Amino acid sequence: MKKLVIAFSILVMLPVMAAAQKPLTFTASENVTYDDNIYLTKDDTKGSVISTTRVGAQYAANIPGSGLELSANALVGYNAYTEKPSTNNYWDTLAGVQLQNDYMKLGDRFIYTSDPANSALTDRAKRVQNVGYLALKTSTEKTFGLGITAEDIFDRYMKSAWSSLNRNRVNLGAQAFYNVSPKTNFFVEYVYSDIHYADNDVNNSTGGSVGLGVNGQLASKVTGTAKLTYDMRDYKNDLAGAKNYNDMVGYLAALEWQPTEQNVIKLSGQRQMEETTAYVGNPNRYFADTLVSLYGSQKIYDKWTASLTLSWENMNYSREYSDGTKRNDDLWSVRPALDYQFEKWLSAGVWYQFRTRDSNEDWAKYDRNQFGIYAKALF
Repeated sequence: MKKLVIAFSILVMLPVMAAAQKPLTFTASENVTYDDNIYLTKDDTKGSVISTTRVGAQYAANIPGSGLELSANALVGYNAYTEKPSTNNYWDTLAGVQLQNDYMKLGDRFIYTSDPANSALTDRAKRVQNVGYLALKTSTEKTFGLGITAEDIFDRYMKSAWSSLNRNRVNLGAQAFYNVSPKTNFFVEYVYSDIHYADNDVNNSTGGSVGLGVNGQLASKVTGTAKLTYDMRDYKNDLAGAKNYNDMVGYLAALEWQPTEQNVIKLSGQRQMEETTAYVGNPNRYFADTLVSLYGSQKIYDKWTASLTLSWENMNYSREYSDGTKRNDDLWSVRPALDYQFEKWLSAGVWYQFRTRDSNEDWAKYDRNQFGIYAKALF
């Protein structure tokens, strides 16, 4: 972890070495939302108007004589609720820095935010996450190539009530590429991971994931990544009623089709093991998380853009109840939006989102409606 901090510090200092015509830009946005179920409960729902104000900056420039590009971004926001503001108001912060060229990526991402309170009597769960990463690969000009990846993911919650989720995950990977062209490749990969919990030894584990996929320009107007995975995880300590060894077949997809300059369709999804300590009479180590999302947008008269997002997520928890069943949740959402581009630097829009969770646990079911309006400026 200390090495990642040092690398991050070096990258933060590099902007003074970089040069570009206009490397630095700023953003400011305001989003006003009405949420009719801020605690995500089935009954006794509470609604609130939420004002979200954010300011940010982005930096991108080439470092002279190096062939490297440096990019950095920072975003700070404040979320103000009309319902119980002393509990629900919160700050969030995003920051990132990256150094890259065609063969290397080195960077760090930091998040400070908080998860929603689950009732009017509880506080938000403030947390931080830091991700340091490195990726190296050989030239795509040759038919065969190799690559390596390293990632350190650090999660910490601010209050002891959530300490069972404090963890550090290290992923180390190796890849082999078959380069069909400089823009397209098939690949096979193996990623080893180690998860260590600061205050929850029963969830410590090691594991691996084998992946087979394709990346890049997949057709004349289709780009993205698609891969199948086989994931394995071995828990180091026993938990009554749970298996120590677990495996599953998964996938990852991030595909974009742009038929014309006026429209775009994006398909994304993932199936993987997601860490959890969910406990309502039945503690769990993980759940199988399956997600599919479809997004489409259409420009109207140059300045208007209409879009629609549809998504489904299934969360199948690992522990069986005494009757042989497991907790199983399905989340469905639909989000239409309409945006207007006043100028290149100024946009605004309205949106609506409906989300529902169906579960074999009656207490976990809920419906949620959100209405929002926003304005965003770039300068």
